[in-house]
Amino acid sequence: MNILVIAGEVSGDSYAAQLVSILKTQQKDLTIYAIGGQKLSTVADHFLFQSAYSHGVGLSAKIMKRRFKKKLLTTVEQTLQQVSIDKAIIIDFQHVNQAIARLIKQFSIPIYTFITPNFWMWQSHKPANAICHYSTKIFTIFKPEYEFYKSKFVQTYYFGHPLTETTPSPASESITFSKDAVITLLPGSRPQEFKLYLPAMLKTCEKLKESHPTLSINLVLSATHFESTVKNYCNQFPNLSLTISTQPLRDCVPASTLVIAASGTATLEVILLKRPLIVLAALPHITYLVAKYLLRIKLAFISLPNFLTQQELVKEFVQYEIKSAAIAKAAQRCIDDPFSYINNYDKLINTLKGHSSIYTQISKEILN
Repeated sequence: MNILVIAGEVSGDSYAAQLVSILKTQQKDLTIYAIGGQKLSTVADHFLFQSAYSHGVGLSAKIMKRRFKKKLLTTVEQTLQQVSIDKAIIIDFQHVNQAIARLIKQFSIPIYTFITPNFWMWQSHKPANAICHYSTKIFTIFKPEYEFYKSKFVQTYYFGHPLTETTPSPASESITFSKDAVITLLPGSRPQEFKLYLPAMLKTCEKLKESHPTLSINLVLSATHFESTVKNYCNQFPNLSLTISTQPLRDCVPASTLVIAASGTATLEVILLKRPLIVLAALPHITYLVAKYLLRIKLAFISLPNFLTQQELVKEFVQYEIKSAAIAKAAQRCIDDPFSYINNYDKLINTLKGHSSIYTQISKEILN
């Protein structure tokens, strides 16, 4: 059996790689053709195109990536013409998922959607209906996402969030914090996010260093692909002594007194690891104005931990609130009393947990 797996960004690449690994244990005569990033390339039999590091946010990114999209779709079409693909799996890939699906459907290949774009958060029914129309089965990773799509499409499944299996939460009695402040920065997985968040993150650390001379800073990248770009930002802050790494979050976050992160999947890993967290969430200026005033998108909370619980589980700074002085004050409160900031995490963790062997159950549904 030949399966085409397509992931559009760094987090999707990680989910896809783990799913492929399980699929291969379930069926031995499986050949995987893949489009994604570094992790997916290591488990695929044929890696076709690197897509995980070109996905942007905002209107300008959508315009700038036309050439990328054309190359991507050309690669997909050529693969479908040359190889007898039995099934296709699309992971997230907002803005491009429908174009990919239309192309695949021309070859009468069943499509399995694993992790939908954020339409369920925005209650955007038209693009969500399109996903239902082209999907054979939809696999969700959040209960609200499942409820949104289940009302539209019977073949919608929810087995729990995969991170609960790969990032187990520590027991409350085992949690400790260093006497010296240790800050971990998670600036996102897109160059645009670095521009939106990294200067504020680094300025915040400068302010914290005034009262914490021994401050340790660990800047964790989602992929080595971004290392040179991030170093250019860090070079503008020569007084900061920081370590840049690509370690898995489960290996580096537990040593943190505080994590300051871009809004995204990584925030859920921090919650599972039970570390105090501050989230920064923003869009490019024009995109934000369009979303707020033309599309009239209004969300009480932006970060996933807050959105999923509909309460301020973590401190979030949104758009024009992202100012180093305000972030530093919130950070100091976390450093002074870290335990008070993780007391309510179990409320979210319990909603993320589902059945055991999540990837195995998804794999069985795909292969059946």
